[in-house]
Amino acid sequence: MSRHRVVAALLAAAVGGLLGSSPASADAAAPAPPDSAVMVSGKGDFANLKVTVSQTKNLINQRVTVSWTGGTPTVNFDDFSINYLQIMQCWGDDPGGPDRTQCQFGGLAALAQNFRAGTSVLTRQVATSLVDPKETLERPAGSLAYVPFWAAGRPKPTGPDTDNLNEFFDSQVTNEIPAARTRGDGTGEEFFEVETVRQAAGLGCGEPVITGGSTTGRSCWLVIVPRGNKEVDGSTLTGEGANPQLRSSPLSQSNWDNRIVVPLEFQPVGQVCPIGAPERLLIGHELAADAVSSWQPALCAGGGALFSYTQLTDDVARSQLDGRLALVTNPIPPDQAPADHPPIYAPVGLSGLAFAFNIEHQPLKEASPADLQLNGQRFTSMKLTPRLAAKLLTQSYRLAVPVAAALAGYLKNNPDGLLTDPEFLDLNPEYKGFIDHNMPVSDGLVQLTGSDVTSLLWSWIKADPDAREFLAGTPDKSGMVVNPNNKNFALPTSTFPRNDQSCQDLIDTATHIPYKFCTLDAHPFANDMHDAGRSASRGDSLARTTVIDVNIPVSKKVERQIPGHRALLAVVDAATATRYDLPTAHLLNAAGKFVAPTRESLLAGEAAMKPSTVAGVLASDPGASDPAAYPLTALSYAVTVPSTLDAAAGKDYAAFLRYAGDPGQQQGLAPGQLPFGMVPLPDELKAQTIAAAAIVEALRKTAAGAPPQRSPTAGVPPGTVPGRPEGWTGGPSAAVGPGATATSPSGGATAPPAGVAAPAAGGTAAKAPGAAQQPVASLRRTPSLPAPEVGGWLVAILICAALAAMSPPVIHLLRTSSPVVYLLGAAARRKRRAVTPTER
Repeated sequence: MSRHRVVAALLAAAVGGLLGSSPASADAAAPAPPDSAVMVSGKGDFANLKVTVSQTKNLINQRVTVSWTGGTPTVNFDDFSINYLQIMQCWGDDPGGPDRTQCQFGGLAALAQNFRAGTSVLTRQVATSLVDPKETLERPAGSLAYVPFWAAGRPKPTGPDTDNLNEFFDSQVTNEIPAARTRGDGTGEEFFEVETVRQAAGLGCGEPVITGGSTTGRSCWLVIVPRGNKEVDGSTLTGEGANPQLRSSPLSQSNWDNRIVVPLEFQPVGQVCPIGAPERLLIGHELAADAVSSWQPALCAGGGALFSYTQLTDDVARSQLDGRLALVTNPIPPDQAPADHPPIYAPVGLSGLAFAFNIEHQPLKEASPADLQLNGQRFTSMKLTPRLAAKLLTQSYRLAVPVAAALAGYLKNNPDGLLTDPEFLDLNPEYKGFIDHNMPVSDGLVQLTGSDVTSLLWSWIKADPDAREFLAGTPDKSGMVVNPNNKNFALPTSTFPRNDQSCQDLIDTATHIPYKFCTLDAHPFANDMHDAGRSASRGDSLARTTVIDVNIPVSKKVERQIPGHRALLAVVDAATATRYDLPTAHLLNAAGKFVAPTRESLLAGEAAMKPSTVAGVLASDPGASDPAAYPLTALSYAVTVPSTLDAAAGKDYAAFLRYAGDPGQQQGLAPGQLPFGMVPLPDELKAQTIAAAAIVEALRKTAAGAPPQRSPTAGVPPGTVPGRPEGWTGGPSAAVGPGATATSPSGGATAPPAGVAAPAAGGTAAKAPGAAQQPVASLRRTPSLPAPEVGGWLVAILICAALAAMSPPVIHLLRTSSPVVYLLGAAARRKRRAVTPTER
């Protein structure tokens, strides 16, 4: 993609991309242990209902699974008439549970028609024509009565609201599930996004709370309100007849009395490392972002350094190593690395790229009773070939571009999307007859910026003969052809092509004002893989539409897809898929097997890697012949040039590597542990990292600033003891093998690197934090543009920073005023979460 197209795409997708953080899915790496799962029971008419929440501690912004048994089946095919659950997140400091004013609910009221639910079921309205004898809120004369929203940190409301609006959440912010279906056997399952203060300011969940010198995250609540067949006035419904639906809010007192509450414990959000902790910059790719965020609490405990991670593309990170440590996948090409300042590489993370999806069964009304029972349930499996991936990523499905352009000629005979493609349905027959043809998944949510793992994806596609021929213009068996705008582009590439930027000329029927609707309106880029994964999990296509405001065409966000009618796919790293509980596709590998990114397949993929052009650095091999290997397996390497580091930086970066290479590979949900979706490194790679830490500390600059002499050895070969790189004359002793003590060029001993975590800065060994202190890392997601282009955006960034403190609903109101105001608002919102994407 040309430079001018990158800038154009940035404008179309939003300036937010310029600024810069669970329980596992069925396939991604390893499942989270159920150590904090909680099961609670209903009461009264719902005494047989048992609800299980998959994770209730160490929460960040993520998805949790809410499942239940003992319910009464929901009545009607596509209506929520009677017998369902309403789920919401609330705050509250009372140990008995939250007040109904403290719950984030009612944000989807405008979508009630799409849910086909009763009049007030999706709102905060009480005191309606249905008289609830327990209701205490009185209806003001000449007005309606709504349960007010009491935001965390604000005074408690003293009376009812007169409408359903509030300044803290709307349909784009809320995480509520207004109606969750119970199957015929009394069971059900939903995937609920828990939000921190970064996503839901009115709830304040995870906000740091300091008590007696210890920092914890503010706790919150998950509230489930079961709905049966009785109304608040005592009437009973059957789900049939002239008035078949429940019509009262879950916040009406009689309904609220049936609530089930589950406490949620959050990791603290924000930068809460000890004040005055030395800050050390890390830069690099997104694959390692969640791991660095998780490790930070252990690294800064006891006086250790605060590692501030700035997310950049691999290419930019490789070019900015002077005095820094970067995280990348591919090494610097040997001909581009200065011979007199060789970099040192150390593996720190094993993960992979995945096709994650959120697609729900949407059977036709005339389907069989057995099929109708699947209505709204999520698909959990999918098979993809390289050719199907190529179709999806080259705008080759008909609905991947505006309708007029698709029907004009070059795509008119292609399927609407992946889910209507005969090739896909032959591989995945379970999708036949279950998909709304208005939502065929015509493309995937993909990041704008480049990455090494994107190049790996295209290498996998290029290696397949069928995919390669399709991209060259050969039709598939059903006659589908590649979008000619993306035909024969050079592979592999580190970006996703959007070379078809067709537009459709439209006229507003009410005002007769003309406007354009373009490809990047309907199919914009995501800011990064985290943005793509979270959006897919929320039913957010990121698409925009145009409305006429005071005779001016204004860009407006398209509403999210409602639960039960979602169909989205995103290309993300396995840790992001796991964090947002998204199933991942099984990909066809070179041995002819369909493999998902599991712990076993990622380890097999690592074992099948080949030596790269740099000694000690492995290269992913999408053409590996091992039938168990996942084809998009990737390693994260820490790389630095020791001769550019001062003594303090060398010590801090060595401490980081020692932690990353040993205790940081312990998988878990607690701060300091390796996130699920990543896989602990094999022992030989961990040993390589520990050895590299000793070299980094030993080869740093001397006190006088002159680096020791050494040979141009670029990497640390795995399985070796690189105690004395051949030709190195930097000191009398440099043994770093097991039990050895490395010495610096000046003769000072460093910590033994083998088998244990080295002392962090200040002399205290790095270890997982205890309950007394669990700080969360700072992580910046920075645009991966070449330096000249970054400079061109400085003014926009400064303006966006001024808006960063604004609440999401305020920005939502601003962004409907004009396209320019929207862009700035989007950037401000992105900047706010980018400061600490561990939002954790």
